[in-house]
Amino acid sequence: MLKGISKAGIIFITVLSSASFSGYSQTVSDSPAEIQVIPSVKRQNCPKIPNLEYKDFLYKQYSEDLQQYYKDLAQNKKTTMVFYSYTAKKDDTIFTISSRCNIPYDTIATLNEITAADVKLEGKLLILPAAPGVFVPDNGTVHLEKPLTSLEALIQKNYNDKLHESDYFCYIIDGRYFLHLPEDRLDQTTRAFFLDVKMKPPLDKYWLSSDYGYRPSPFSGQKQFHRGIDMAAPEGTKVYSCKSGTVAQVVKNDSVFGNYIVIKHVNGLSSIYAHLSKIEVKTGQTVTTGQEIGLVGMTGQVTGPHLHFEIRHNGQPTDPGAYIKR
Repeated sequence: MLKGISKAGIIFITVLSSASFSGYSQTVSDSPAEIQVIPSVKRQNCPKIPNLEYKDFLYKQYSEDLQQYYKDLAQNKKTTMVFYSYTAKKDDTIFTISSRCNIPYDTIATLNEITAADVKLEGKLLILPAAPGVFVPDNGTVHLEKPLTSLEALIQKNYNDKLHESDYFCYIIDGRYFLHLPEDRLDQTTRAFFLDVKMKPPLDKYWLSSDYGYRPSPFSGQKQFHRGIDMAAPEGTKVYSCKSGTVAQVVKNDSVFGNYIVIKHVNGLSSIYAHLSKIEVKTGQTVTTGQEIGLVGMTGQVTGPHLHFEIRHNGQPTDPGAYIKR
C-alpha cells in the first residue's frame, strides 16, 4: 500500500512541523497516534526531469521508482509515493508522455488538470507520480475541493460512490486535496469525454440558410457581419452539443437570440445555440458530444425556424465550417 492517508484513517490535522523530500512534504503532529498525516506536494519542489530519455539520470531514477512501486504492490508492501516534474516540449502529447513514463494517461491527466486528449501541453510543468492510478478532487472526505474543469467535475461525480468501497489515499498537491485510487483507471463515460476531440454538427438534418461572414441583413437589408451560421430546420428539431464541455450560460427571452445556450469547451473554444424553442440543460452542467441540449425554435429576432450556431475562440467569432463537417 502507498504511504499516505488511507480511507480508514483520514483526519484533518493541525500542522506542527514538516519534512520534505522529492517534492513530498509530510505534515507531522505530536497528537495521539491515531491522528494521521497528509502528505503535501508542490510541483515546483519536485525533481525536474529534463528529458524523457533513459540516458537522463532523473528519468532513469523515475523509472526505477516506478518499477519499485510495482514490485512492492505485488508483494503487498508499503511504499512512499515519489513525485517528479517535467516541462512538456513542442511535440509532446498526453499519449507520448504516458508511453515514455510507463503510466496511464489517466494518471497524468487527472493530476495536471488536462481536460482533453487534444490539449496542447508545450511549456506546461507537469507533475509525474511514480505510481499509476486516478486522482479525484476531494469530494468532502477531508476537504471539499471545487472542481476546476469539466473533466474534474465529471470525475468527482462518477467516483463519488466508488470512494465508499475502494481504498484510496489523500494528498495535498499544490494546495488542493486529491484522493488517489492507486489501481484505478478512468471509467468508460469519463474516458469517452476525455478522448472526444472532434466536433459534430448540432443538427442531424438542415439546410444552410445563411453562412458565416458579411451578408445583407434579413431585416434592414444593410450589409452586416454574420458571426455564425443559420441552420434551417423544422421547429422542434433536436439540437445537440457539438463537443463535450460545460454549459456556461443559459439565457431566455433575449431580444435578438431569444432562448440560447453557451457551452464552454477546451482550448478556449465555446459554442452558441440560439433561437431555441426549448432548453434542456442547466448552467454548470457537463455535456458530451452529441448530447441533446434543446429544440429548434423561432424565439428572438427571426424570419423562420432555424438554429443560429456560433463557434468562438477566446471570445472571438470564427467560422464554424473550420470545426464541423457540413
